[in-house]
Amino acid sequence: MNTSQRQPCVELPELDAGLMLVDVDSDLGVTPVQSLLLDCVFAGDGDAYWVDAAGAAQTTRLRELAPHQRYLDRVHVARGFTAYQQTSLLDRLAGEHVTTPSVVVATGIDRLYRAGDVPTNRAQELLVRSIAALARVGRVHDVPVVVTRSRADEFTQPLVNAAQTHLQCEDTQFGPRFTDAAGDVETLVYHLGDGWVQTTLAYWQEVLAHRARMRDASVVGEETTSGVV
Repeated sequence: MNTSQRQPCVELPELDAGLMLVDVDSDLGVTPVQSLLLDCVFAGDGDAYWVDAAGAAQTTRLRELAPHQRYLDRVHVARGFTAYQQTSLLDRLAGEHVTTPSVVVATGIDRLYRAGDVPTNRAQELLVRSIAALARVGRVHDVPVVVTRSRADEFTQPLVNAAQTHLQCEDTQFGPRFTDAAGDVETLVYHLGDGWVQTTLAYWQEVLAHRARMRDASVVGEETTSGVV
């Protein structure tokens, strides 16, 4: 592989404040969402809160993706194992005691509410309650709230209705591609000059390392400018 021929396009979507639904191709796993989370940590001073109900909150992968350990000190992960635990975690996240975060992520928000031990009517009620709690976090703190679902169907329509932004992350022959409902596309890809593209863990690591350097350089530049008399 001739890395000298790489022409990296390393932009990630700039996340607006509010509730955002992200549907990710199963082949890509949770890595695109983890990348969005870390990118928001680079950009802000607050912590990141990740509430997972899909068994996707792998901190090992986060450690592999993060350019430096100091970023992970600001990432808090919680896992729900029942529908009621999941709802309680999101209620607490929307409480008054939570300081302003950089980003909030909820993965697989619908999975536990589909369990057979929760009556259908009650499951729908709990899902709507959880969506409302996440929307409140985004509204009160004016931060991005990224939500994924395990399945796109009528059950998760309330999430579609509540989301202010809906992104699709697809695995294409040109690399991972984020598309929003307005049709805007951002393709994350390395053109290697031989017809191949890189969409592996190493690719995401390099994307985030580049983004972190950009953020750090911007902060240093602002501090230098502000210090000039």
